[in-house]
Amino acid sequence: MSGVQVPPPLPSLLNLNKLKYMHPVLRNFREIKNIKPLSIVSIGHGTTHWVNGIFLVLLPFIVQDLSLNYTTAGTMVSIFFIAAVAITIISGPIIDITKKYITAQFLCLLAGFIALVIMSQSTSVYTLAIAAIFIGICVSGWHTPSIPYLSQLYEKNRGLALSIHTVGASLGDGIAPPIAGLIMLYITWQQTSMILSVPVIIMAIYITRSLPAIKYDEKSSKLHVKKTNYWEGLKALLSSKNMLKLCLLAGLWSMTQNGVTVFLPLYLVFVMDASPALVGFALFSIQAGAIFGGPVVGTWSDQIGRRPIVINALLISAILLFLLPLFDNVYLFILIVSLAGCSLYSIRPVIHSWTMDLSDKNASGSAVSMLFTAQAALTGTVPIIGGLIADNYGLKSVFILLTITSLLALILSLLMPKK
Repeated sequence: MSGVQVPPPLPSLLNLNKLKYMHPVLRNFREIKNIKPLSIVSIGHGTTHWVNGIFLVLLPFIVQDLSLNYTTAGTMVSIFFIAAVAITIISGPIIDITKKYITAQFLCLLAGFIALVIMSQSTSVYTLAIAAIFIGICVSGWHTPSIPYLSQLYEKNRGLALSIHTVGASLGDGIAPPIAGLIMLYITWQQTSMILSVPVIIMAIYITRSLPAIKYDEKSSKLHVKKTNYWEGLKALLSSKNMLKLCLLAGLWSMTQNGVTVFLPLYLVFVMDASPALVGFALFSIQAGAIFGGPVVGTWSDQIGRRPIVINALLISAILLFLLPLFDNVYLFILIVSLAGCSLYSIRPVIHSWTMDLSDKNASGSAVSMLFTAQAALTGTVPIIGGLIADNYGLKSVFILLTITSLLALILSLLMPKK
């Protein structure tokens, strides 16, 4: 057997146990010791967006049944954002003082369950408005406890942890519309809303039984609460020019992102005569890239910085939204809008991580509250303005508005410091 040569051992590059040779996402993921809390919170986040996704896909058909115009439909979404502003302003200082992260997450999911039950019984614009208020509490109220909770548990891998958290949101936004759309082929939108409320209350109960509390030193925690003036902390955040620019940037980005998700279903139903299933698929396609790209983008931002990621994503979305009204074929239209949506949604964890970078961890709840207040306040104007534009100039004109908001966000991202 002297002529037989033994092959050399595989190079150490192929040894997956050596983390330094692995892809950054896999390496950072393996560095996280306890993935269970991250998984639970991410699924909970997805559940809040499940509620929002159901609302968006049902909205065009509610508009038809209740004989609403685009402005009234937009007003319903604006009510959602008014509730979002209120809950984010209130919850920030409360979360920082009480540290009741898990209880707050439970209450948000409970609000989502109530919203879907009320929506299933809606026979007028008034009950629909009440449902919109509870949806705003559910979706926007979630971030104030969940983001600081994960940021403290996974401080060394914050970008990756928050990107996985937003993957949960993208999954909720993505899978709820096609499921709701398919169910609506057989039953009414009222019955669909009631049936799809069940997973929300199940997840709410599971959260309270499964998440570990963050442990603090009692003496230092009490001393901190006594000595800290949270209004002064908020004043310090407001005096930060970079934080103010980031909040305005995030608000314009959110205007663009939510404008797409609100007016896309209306455009598909009333202009392209799409079925509920196709509307659901279109909303899913917006999220598809973000589901898989979010962790990569989040980890990448940990390495090269938040700014270049945000700049490129906003540039791509602005170009695609500008081109969107040129397409009359429904499938090409969905393809282009899905690419624009993916570029917008993929930077959600980057903006959240950027906020944590600029804030002190003791005021992280207030920082998140400040960010989401700015987002909700600005985004709340889009449904009404877009509805007025659609009623007077057609739904295609709304995408010109969204191109402008994306460009304004891009300009602000260029004004942010490089480091």
